[in-house]
Amino acid sequence: MQTNRFLSLTVLIILVLNIILLMRMGDLENRMQNISHNYSNLQSSLNSISSNVNSNLDRFTREQSWITPVQVNHDKTKVDNEQGIAVLNWQIKDFQQGAEVVFHYRESQAEEFIAIPAESKGAGFFEVELPVEINVEPYWEIGVHKTEGRATAEQAVREIKEINKAAEQPIEHYVSMKAKDITKSGEVSYLHLDYLSHTKYEPIQGHVNINNSKYNFSIYERYPSPSGNNFDSIKVKFYDGDNLIADKPIEVQDVQNDSKTYFLDYDAGSQNISRLVIQVQYINGKIFEKEIY
Repeated sequence: MQTNRFLSLTVLIILVLNIILLMRMGDLENRMQNISHNYSNLQSSLNSISSNVNSNLDRFTREQSWITPVQVNHDKTKVDNEQGIAVLNWQIKDFQQGAEVVFHYRESQAEEFIAIPAESKGAGFFEVELPVEINVEPYWEIGVHKTEGRATAEQAVREIKEINKAAEQPIEHYVSMKAKDITKSGEVSYLHLDYLSHTKYEPIQGHVNINNSKYNFSIYERYPSPSGNNFDSIKVKFYDGDNLIADKPIEVQDVQNDSKTYFLDYDAGSQNISRLVIQVQYINGKIFEKEIY
């Protein structure tokens, strides 16, 4: 009888100890969560402080600089087929009346800087027209997804992102101001103008899905295009080596308020297809084509 009572008492004590231990573990877990939460808040606060310091430092640097960064005037910049005029603007904060202001630039492969006298626009603002050689063409971005057999996990994805190779190198430049016998020069900076080659035409963007002999094309177009040059027609050429197998139009099948989507589904059957070429004609009559697979 006493033995049973002793065992019962022992079990009760163990149960109470376990309850106390569980309560303490729960309290410890809550403390750990609070510590983790406080650490996250501290880290977020430090990041915010760092961001504010960097922002204030950048603003202070700009305010102390005697000249603002050179920027492209998009409203005045002109782009033709192979020639363009990039209009650049900046402001000299401590401009002295009668001082000579010059824009100096050189392309990536050049050794010497070319000087262009800047035109005053008043209140310390200046402007130059920078001639640039560009090959105007649309921007291509076509994603190609291929699935063979049932191995859907084995996809070959190829992104076609063509840019103007001749204009992708930045232009080095700086501005000088000569007043009396004192010449002040700004720091050498870099100007990227490669995007100008793609501003005249609506970009060619879309997807191609290849599943064995079946080909699905989707091409997207903003309408009306900000460039003013929309698509007139789109077609795809199917090749086996150099032999043209088929020539199919990609036609509009979905029209929204500000966009169009062109679709084509084609089954090549037993014919071997080794190359795909997309051809786009714009409303100005210009035709561009690209091998995308």
